[in-house]
Amino acid sequence: MSTASSRHGPDEEFLRRMSAPDNEVPVTLPVDVVLARTDDVAVALLGLQVYSTGLQFCLAARVRADAALRNPLAELMWGRPRAHGRFLLGVEFADGRRASSLAQRDGHQEVVLGPRGGRGGRLRLDQCWWLSPLPPEGPMRFVVRSDELGIKETSVELDGADVRAAAAGVVELWPWAPEPPLDHRDLPPPPLPPDSWFAN
Repeated sequence: MSTASSRHGPDEEFLRRMSAPDNEVPVTLPVDVVLARTDDVAVALLGLQVYSTGLQFCLAARVRADAALRNPLAELMWGRPRAHGRFLLGVEFADGRRASSLAQRDGHQEVVLGPRGGRGGRLRLDQCWWLSPLPPEGPMRFVVRSDELGIKETSVELDGADVRAAAAGVVELWPWAPEPPLDHRDLPPPPLPPDSWFAN
């Protein structure tokens, strides 16, 4: 029986769906494609890192320095949604399963899409995303929209078969295990070797 949580915390299936596995070296597919472009804004998909349980990809958004934006890029991606004030991302598999950057209810969706590390400001934003599971063979659509940026709903297609083929090259370093809980005790730092430069 699989549940998103139990008395002892999230179960293993839930944890494996939520992020890239730490015990694997992914295969990188050199996919660099412009998803949307206007006179003032461009959004590109930069690279796919393929794991056994899903893939990680990054979006790069750029705005011309003299463009008139009401809100900085970072606020559109990470701030509180306002009328026409957000950046939307979606993914659709060949079998019709889909997920988007809109809030997901829990860890039991068929397709999980969630933000990972990112940085940005008024004119530049780089945001990575985790997508699980791997897509089936066939067209895999990436959909973006941002009314405030003047980006109409647009999409590009990649081949899910290429992603699945790349997964065969993933290197498993050791068997997967959930991350152990942190030891919150205030332990002293280990001593430095007396001959270390840092000890002086």
